[in-house]
Amino acid sequence: MLDERVARVEEDMRDIKSTLRSIETRLGAIEVALAAINGRFIGIDGRLAGIEGRLQSIPTAWQTVSILAALLFGVAAIVFATGNFVKP
Repeated sequence: MLDERVARVEEDMRDIKSTLRSIETRLGAIEVALAAINGRFIGIDGRLAGIEGRLQSIPTAWQTVSILAALLFGVAAIVFATGNFVKP
């Protein structure tokens, strides 16, 4: 009776070992796939950092208003100076 039980346990162990081998193979494939996906995300992270840098270099609303005001005053000064220089 003990021999039969040991034989069943040994058979079950063979099944368990083959199942573990197939699981190990699948996990290896999953690791490879995740490494490939991670490589893509690293590329995306770099692109996002570049976009973020560009967005930070865009002037704010107040800076834009100040630049336009300075340009308008500069053009007005040139027109005023030209009008005073070219008097009839």
